[in-house]
Amino acid sequence: MKKQQILYINGWDSRENYKDFIDYLNKLEYDPYKEKFKFWRHTFVKDLWENYSIINPSMPNKNFASYFEWKIMFEKTFQYLEDEIILLWHSMWATFLSKYIDENDFPVKIKKIILIAWAFKDIPWDVIWDFNFNKKLLNFKEYEHKIIFYHSLDDNIVPYSHIEDFRKVFPNSEYNIFEDRWHFIDETFPELIERIKLIK
Repeated sequence: MKKQQILYINGWDSRENYKDFIDYLNKLEYDPYKEKFKFWRHTFVKDLWENYSIINPSMPNKNFASYFEWKIMFEKTFQYLEDEIILLWHSMWATFLSKYIDENDFPVKIKKIILIAWAFKDIPWDVIWDFNFNKKLLNFKEYEHKIIFYHSLDDNIVPYSHIEDFRKVFPNSEYNIFEDRWHFIDETFPELIERIKLIK
């Protein structure tokens, strides 16, 4: 049986300028003995590998992210993509995808787009800088009925108000709202796994 393709990329941080990046590094605490953070993306492939082919490219400058650098690396995946792909994007990557699809033709047919904790605008502790997109998202609206949103009411990284902004643009998309999942960086995400399995 042919495996369903998923292009999955998780989010990272952007900075408006190099000085902000240096300030971030200076404030960053380093502890070589700190237990490594466990995140559902570490078990995601294991949970789905039997029936899914997951492409998870590594992107440049994850703590000083630039749209134009990411665009170069992102387009390197295109030669491997197949029609009816599922796009799964978390946090800043969801913001990248919105800008990319709104400004460019995607090379293959998309089955579903899953967007987790998507930033619509600047967030309290950071800016989306050159990831900023046209808020009307006129071209991206073509996929409105294929979009699945996930957000949590207690997310203080990308506040819930961002989902309300997206509802105005995509009123007919699917919305999955949780009360206590913060920024969806738990060790497991069973609801996501089960939803993906329902996609036909």
